[in-house]
Amino acid sequence: MPSYRIPSRERVVGALERVLGRRRTIVSQRELKELLDSEMAQEDGYRVSGPRARRIAYDSGLVNMEIESREGKEVGTPHRCPVCGHRMNRVKNMTIFGGTVTLGHRCRNCPYWSGLKRRVPTRYTFTRKTP
Repeated sequence: MPSYRIPSRERVVGALERVLGRRRTIVSQRELKELLDSEMAQEDGYRVSGPRARRIAYDSGLVNMEIESREGKEVGTPHRCPVCGHRMNRVKNMTIFGGTVTLGHRCRNCPYWSGLKRRVPTRYTFTRKTP
């Protein structure tokens, strides 16, 4: 039996609101996870994973997310966004002969984009939205 409990989405959003009340900017996914874990540990030992904390934070609409990335070795078409898991749209351009060419991919939900070489997210910066 694990020594932690998995919180509901509403509980994570509540902890996120309290954390953002104290901090305007969180400079990494790991820091976001640690702040949420310390906030929710006071409530019967809840813990959340880093990727889940990132997805909930962005989907809640409470934060703006900036993504720093590097160019990966993989060449191919990503079908799902590595940041939020939504489907990717192709970015196309028309050629002078009337055809189309794919220039890259853009997420439908978050600010992630990729060229022909896949971009690998390396750091996320979360900034509280101002009302």
